[in-house]
Amino acid sequence: MRWSTVADMSAIHEFSEKWREKFNNPAINYIELVDHYLADDCAELGFEMDCGHAFEEKYGNAVYDHEALKAVIDDITDIPLLGSAIYSRWRYFNHWAYSGEEILAPENRAWFIVSLDRLATLAEETPIIFEGTLQKIRLVSNSICYGPCPEPDDEVEQRLTITSEGKVWLSRYRFGSGFDEHELIEKANNSISKEAANEILGAIERYFAVEYVRDMATDIGSWDLELTNTDGKAFTMIGPLCDSQDPTLEVISELIRSRLEREDLFAFDGNPDAVTRIEVKYHRNTKIKPGVVPEGVTWEFVTWDYNEAIIIDRQSETLEHIREIGTGCKITNTYYVQEGVQSLLDDIDVDAFSEIVGNPPDTVDNPLEVMEYSISVFTRHGGERIVTGSFDKNGLPADWPDFIDNIFEFIRFYGLGEIFDEGIYGKAKRRLSDYTFCNVEFEEGGRTYCYLADSDEYSVGDLVVVPAGRDNHEAVARIESIEYHPAEEAPFPIEKTKRIIRKHTT
Repeated sequence: MRWSTVADMSAIHEFSEKWREKFNNPAINYIELVDHYLADDCAELGFEMDCGHAFEEKYGNAVYDHEALKAVIDDITDIPLLGSAIYSRWRYFNHWAYSGEEILAPENRAWFIVSLDRLATLAEETPIIFEGTLQKIRLVSNSICYGPCPEPDDEVEQRLTITSEGKVWLSRYRFGSGFDEHELIEKANNSISKEAANEILGAIERYFAVEYVRDMATDIGSWDLELTNTDGKAFTMIGPLCDSQDPTLEVISELIRSRLEREDLFAFDGNPDAVTRIEVKYHRNTKIKPGVVPEGVTWEFVTWDYNEAIIIDRQSETLEHIREIGTGCKITNTYYVQEGVQSLLDDIDVDAFSEIVGNPPDTVDNPLEVMEYSISVFTRHGGERIVTGSFDKNGLPADWPDFIDNIFEFIRFYGLGEIFDEGIYGKAKRRLSDYTFCNVEFEEGGRTYCYLADSDEYSVGDLVVVPAGRDNHEAVARIESIEYHPAEEAPFPIEKTKRIIRKHTT
């Protein structure tokens, strides 16, 4: 029998856990161990009873002896072979032993426990590979886990079928009155284009045609996937319903929701809520008392009304930084970065900006200046939350410093461009008669030292190996600037200037 699906592996793992627990139970009656139940399970899994001949041929008396089995257990990787050995060893106590009670002997129990433990491990670690061309998928996504019991109206399960012809069936269930009494919320039967269907099936086929290793968790929900190829062969996989488990399955989940135009589908990641847009607005109103008031003027203060905003939007993949410096002066910088803006929002929790310390009652406010902010958070599931307060350490959310530092690093990474960079526009091309001088630092902010370069392969920012000190030991330095000079204008005598040895590679 060829073990090619997680359905097989899951069943084998459950078998191993079930019988390992029985053999570990000191109070168990030997009848329960030697009766036909284990044989029925082995036969259902496809294990063959060969009296241990195949296992003995490969591993010697490990099929009989506990200590011999322990010595080779880590080398055993053949699931059918080990399953056959377990079946055959059980058969000895069921049929040939003087008394079935012998199975309870410590050394015999230990043999079964060790072999079943290894079988469980192999079932967990065996990769699953889909074969052929995918014709249909059936995905059951269930959000129930070991945790608080769902409310009766909570949606807990979805069953989705998609064929290569574009046929789609979807059933959705709420928890209802219990685990076995789910109530139907919706039952839909419609179609999508063949192109859209095959885009989904193609992505799933490519993912599971490499390998899939059973990976489950108890504190989250689960998905159960049946893949049927054009030959009618079915492959079943199971996995955790989790958005952080596998980035590729997250992408496939988004593809399913997009092509079916259903934002409410659990798919493989449970359809977690996510931040889709953040709007930060800052307002400062400052009243400035002028030193000299012109004759005939009645106003007492000059008002400076300043506004600033940051808008991060997942759909447009843009980050906007807007400043309004008084009337008639508005500055807008827009950053469009594919995947970059999405990644920025992925790192922000839907509950961000929820914790604010607040200012104590005896805080002294400046009557001539008001600094305030609002932060609007929009999420995929339609959530909208607005946080407001005074723009100061205690008035801002506790996670504001991390948030704004990330935004600053994002903006700084792209900089102002090269047009304003004197290091670029102020740099003349090297002449044939020029020497290349590199100014390097051994530590950030430290003194710079000048070295000659024998080629044009070096750039500002490169790490290079140079001779340092009186003994000319090799040291690593960073190139801070590069200059070209003819010999007569060299910053140091050519014959006394040390030369870069090579680029530093890590």
